[in-house]
Order: sequence, then structure tokens, then C-alpha cells
Amino acid sequence: MPLRSLFRPTMVTMFCLLFSTFGLAQYGGGGGGTTASGGYTPPKGGYSSSTGIAIGAAAAGGVAIAYLALHKPSIVGCTEVAGSGLQLVNEKDKQTYALDSGSTDLQPGERVALKGKRIKSESGVMSFHVQGLAKDYGPCKQ
Repeated sequence: MPLRSLFRPTMVTMFCLLFSTFGLAQYGGGGGGTTASGGYTPPKGGYSSSTGIAIGAAAAGGVAIAYLALHKPSIVGCTEVAGSGLQLVNEKDKQTYALDSGSTDLQPGERVALKGKRIKSESGVMSFHVQGLAKDYGPCKQ
């Protein structure tokens, strides 16, 4: 398995382990901050509602950042010759995209997964700016 494919899951795991230690640091661990029955003793003044809101907002922000960092737009389909270049029909939504492949070497008749950016022109034509080839599945099945 290539080293590059292990990098992202390793970083996510390390991130989760690092931040889970902050939660453990707040727990007394059986002795100090518990009552005789072993239950939790809240602070004398209690928590204000703004503390709960701040904790919730921080958690939602962390989830949003992780989602945006890990989820890249991609499409999967077969490339076809179009009037001025290549096009691809996305297998998920059956939408046809004109491909702006840039430096990516794409051939007609290949089933590929592409990473990039979806763009809708003012005339309503959908195009896909290819940033990279995620996977080449080989020739299309006709």
C-alpha cells in the first residue's frame, strides 16, 4: 500500500488521540473530584449556558473543518468526445460535464474518477475543472 494513502488516516487518528487526551485531563480519575458514591460533583456555581454554547460551537467547527479537509469533490464516469474536447457523464446524478482537463492526460472511452471543481457557466452548461486523476478504472463497458 503506498505511503501516500496511509498519510491522511494516520493524521486523522493522531488528531483524535491528541484531542481525546484533553477530555481525560479534565476527569479526576476516581479520587479527587467525586463524591463518596463515585458520581460527578459539578462546580459550585454551575456552568453558565454560554459555556455549553461555546463547547457546542467548537465541536461543530471541528467537525466542519474535518469534513472540508477530507471531502474533495469528485466525479466518476466515462469520458466521451465532445465538439470541442472531452465530456464526462457522472454516474451518480447522470449530469454531463464538459471537462477542463488542464495537464491531466485523459483519453476518450476511459472510466475514471476525477478530483476537481464543478463550475456552472452563465448559460447553464456544467463543466468540471480537473485537478487530478483519482483512479483510472480502465475502458468503459459498452
